[in-house]
Amino acid sequence: MSIRRMTDNVSVISSLPDSPAPPFYNASTVKAKFDEAANKIKTYINDTLIPDVESTAITGVAAVKKLLVSYTSSGTYTFDTEDHPSVGGVYDVIMIGGGGGGSIDGSLTASLGTGGGSGSVTKLFAVTLDGEYTVNVGAAGTGNVTSGTDGGTTMMYSSDYSFYNVASGGKASSQTNKIGRGGGIGGEDSVYMDGTVAYGRGGDNEYGRGARGGATSDDVVPAQGYGAGGWAAFSPACGAVFIYGYEGV
Repeated sequence: MSIRRMTDNVSVISSLPDSPAPPFYNASTVKAKFDEAANKIKTYINDTLIPDVESTAITGVAAVKKLLVSYTSSGTYTFDTEDHPSVGGVYDVIMIGGGGGGSIDGSLTASLGTGGGSGSVTKLFAVTLDGEYTVNVGAAGTGNVTSGTDGGTTMMYSSDYSFYNVASGGKASSQTNKIGRGGGIGGEDSVYMDGTVAYGRGGDNEYGRGARGGATSDDVVPAQGYGAGGWAAFSPACGAVFIYGYEGV
């Protein structure tokens, strides 16, 4: 809803005749004419302008953004705007796919491995939502000795699919494709000229850091955050959905 403009004619005095005289004009009539424009403005401010300002999205100028709900475990959820209102029905949504699993050719403590890709990140800003939406958070893939599995796709959609958005899961690595690809590319170990090993890591995105390789299981840094890729047989992280709204102040 927009703010309605004042359209009343306030040129009251200039429209009076040069010599207002009875019977059409007397003292009280002329005095009322001098007050007429001011009263019209007062009525517009109180009955139109203030209600319009209070009931429209212009309050968003002085609104604060806040996290309304987060889904950080794989599974299916329902988001209802009635339970989580936002000024003007406007929301920001961050979606992250599940991280892809890594692989390794040997035991879990071997120093050479490959990293799975991180889940992709989808950002939706200032989208209008109304009603119920299904949210599917992508599961993390799995690491394995010869080949990992892909991370699950994260989705959010309305029942009629007029709103449908996804964040793809990260791709797994294997001894065939070596590096899993996704929102971030999984790392593969390499050997420097002096023979030392540069340990790989799973794919990173801005919401999660992939697992990092090491010569032994004690040296491995696990995946952290959301959508991060795994390294070798060490687990990646699941996806997530964060929904932000606006609150007038």
